[in-house]
Amino acid sequence: MRTSIFCTFVFSAILGCSSSKNIISESHAIHGLMSSDQIVFIAKSANPTVTQNLNAVANSGLIAPGSSISRIDLTGTGNYLKIFGDSVSANLSYYGERQFGGGYGSATGIEFKGLPENYKQEFSTDKQKYTINFQITDKSDRYTVYMDIFPDQSGSVFVTMVNRNAIQFNGHIKPLQVEE
Repeated sequence: MRTSIFCTFVFSAILGCSSSKNIISESHAIHGLMSSDQIVFIAKSANPTVTQNLNAVANSGLIAPGSSISRIDLTGTGNYLKIFGDSVSANLSYYGERQFGGGYGSATGIEFKGLPENYKQEFSTDKQKYTINFQITDKSDRYTVYMDIFPDQSGSVFVTMVNRNAIQFNGHIKPLQVEE
């Protein structure tokens, strides 16, 4: 009897610990949104590459309340990345270090608009997410952008640059409205 109860407990524990994946249906709203090619990613937080110099900034008290050097709150600041048809645009705050000499030019953040190179969007059935990646060049830098978009419309954007350290943004996507 004791062995039977123990075996039942172990079997239940094993089943309880097994991972269960929620497979979304082909009619899920995220598929329609992503196929529209009319989306906007709204950044809620930035996760810069933490370096010794960025730590010095944090130690001097220049980080806003509610933020840390590894997670900066962007709620309500209007940081976005838009995908519309075959074009993309972005206006994202940048926190980090420039790697080479020279100025930032007129743009201190991540700002671009135009036709991306090597644009690729796909849905991973294993990971249940959309991935988008592309490259785009503006006056001051070349950006490589990686996006992960999940069925609940949350997402992350990871940007690497030629002249600056990489940075990640977390937020959500929504349909792009004509007036945006």
